[in-house]
Amino acid sequence: MPVINRKRRAAEPEASPPPTRRRCSPPLSETSSIGEDIDGDLNGGSQSSSHDQMVKKLVRLALACEYSRQLLRRTDITAKVMAPNTGRQFKNIFEAAQEQLRTVFGMEMTELPQREKTTISQKRAAARSSQSASSSKTYILTSTLPARYRRPKVLQPAQIPSTAAESAYVGLTTFVVALIYLSPSNQLAENRLEKHLKRMNADNYVLSGEKTENVLKRMERDKYIIKVRERDNGGEETVDYVVGPRGRVEVAEKGVAGLVRTVYGKQDAEAEELDRRLVRSLGEVVLEGRRRRDEGAEDTEVEENGDPERQEQEEEETLVEDETRQGHGKKASKQQTRRLSARVRRRTQDVEEDKGEEEEKGDEEGEDEEGEEGEEEDDSE
Repeated sequence: MPVINRKRRAAEPEASPPPTRRRCSPPLSETSSIGEDIDGDLNGGSQSSSHDQMVKKLVRLALACEYSRQLLRRTDITAKVMAPNTGRQFKNIFEAAQEQLRTVFGMEMTELPQREKTTISQKRAAARSSQSASSSKTYILTSTLPARYRRPKVLQPAQIPSTAAESAYVGLTTFVVALIYLSPSNQLAENRLEKHLKRMNADNYVLSGEKTENVLKRMERDKYIIKVRERDNGGEETVDYVVGPRGRVEVAEKGVAGLVRTVYGKQDAEAEELDRRLVRSLGEVVLEGRRRRDEGAEDTEVEENGDPERQEQEEEETLVEDETRQGHGKKASKQQTRRLSARVRRRTQDVEEDKGEEEEKGDEEGEDEEGEEGEEEDDSE
């Protein structure tokens, strides 16, 4: 069989891959700057988040302490709110929490005054110590609402344990604090307090059924009052009560004056005499509280009854609107507008004339009364 010579085909060259483009890598300086920007954004976001979390924690802690009438101490804030190594941010955190409490809850953290030195030993120790603390570093929540909103209908007692129990506790606490404030040297002996409670039929139990002894201990625990024990040279022990830090902030002289005015309810000349006695016992600060309360009452009266000038203006505007709406919703003509304006002007003039006549009548009546008094004096002579 003949051999067939076949030519082998040359191997076809393999297809080369398509050329690829390499990305131009940025310079080293640009790479480092981009990384720094990213790290800065992440750190800034974490710092802002940490700041907000600490502010929220402080607000919650303040509300929880006030609910149970516990004092909010600087050490508690540092331990429960501040993150590690953030002690220098305390002022910023505190101010931010204050802003949230004022705008959302109508309250603010108020620093309590230091405990007064009442006994002789305490006064001697304070005189010997070269350093005296400038602040107590303890806070409570106080209301920032205007005076016209500080009323029982708005600020109602808490419902836990019950409204009646909370009302009885607040009322008795205010009464005891007022007795101490009105006592000589702002101190009330224990036997004198027992006599006052007996006259109120509260020497054994209060309205909520709780023992008076336990209620007084609760007042001490809540820092409304402080029980001071002292022994004289003869070894006899005396027990007095003084106003505590919370009582000096929540009740204070203004609250005592308000309680006295509410109980006695004097008016005119008797009210002035009562104010003079309150000033003699509590100081001029009670008059400032009354001025603010009167201003709040005036504002409330204006809100309830409305401003007379504003009412007249609204009536005139309503009159004009009613007249212009006539004609099935068509616009009033210029002639109608002029006629309405003239009517409003005449109405205003009539009101002013009526006021002037009333004033003249009042002046004439005053002159007649003065004349009658002069004639009576002549007759008596």
